[in-house]
Amino acid sequence: MLNQVYAKSRCIIIKNIDFRDADKLVTVFSERDGKFRAIAKGVKKPNSSLRASVQPFANAFLFFSPSKELGLITQGRVLDFYGNIRDDINLSLNAIYIMELLDKSLLDNVPIPRLYNHTLEILALINEKEVEFNPLIIRYYEMNLLKELGYRPVLDYCIKCRVPNNSLVAISVSEGGAVCSNCIKQTTYNYKLSGESLAILKLLTNAPINTILRVKPSNTAKSQVELVLEKYLEYHLERKFKVKDTIKKLKEKLQVSN
Repeated sequence: MLNQVYAKSRCIIIKNIDFRDADKLVTVFSERDGKFRAIAKGVKKPNSSLRASVQPFANAFLFFSPSKELGLITQGRVLDFYGNIRDDINLSLNAIYIMELLDKSLLDNVPIPRLYNHTLEILALINEKEVEFNPLIIRYYEMNLLKELGYRPVLDYCIKCRVPNNSLVAISVSEGGAVCSNCIKQTTYNYKLSGESLAILKLLTNAPINTILRVKPSNTAKSQVELVLEKYLEYHLERKFKVKDTIKKLKEKLQVSN
């Protein structure tokens, strides 16, 4: 039963699925109460006032009431619909990927207000019409999600020998950080890392987003950083992310067409 603490909250809509006749089952990331599910009754009807409020990756102020099984969404007011994202397939897929990350990584009913605000910050950046989309925005979000969940990778020294040096050559996702050329044979699930890629990963861990957006990485570094974070997330969250594969396929098609 939905507790009274869910009475009202700002929420990011993670996803919704059909549920009984005209209803939808909505998964939300609430500022106050973390991730949970609730039913939006009659939302599939054309005149439903809730329809816009429960669209994926919308930011809305929702009102809830308890019920026997799941809570009911009784009212909603859209705070941001991110229209520019919805007008672009690439941006939409990246926003949905962020929602998939939240859905597959968060425990139910565990508030993480800092991650909630960080998610809004990233959605706003992706939505900026005057600024060209920068994939490092997504890498920044992935790294901050890892930090919030307690999986921050060790990047300042070799995770095996603990010696700070300049010969860090890979990330071992199983060990949880960078490894040097001497220790790489002692670790598993290693992914290659250039000096440039390591520097970018450190920036993603420590620097503000405005600094990140000024970075102009090589294509090799972009690919390495993306792969490292993808494999790190998959290993530690024990999940595969379907939307990420869709984004890759779209990227490949765009490269072929150009």
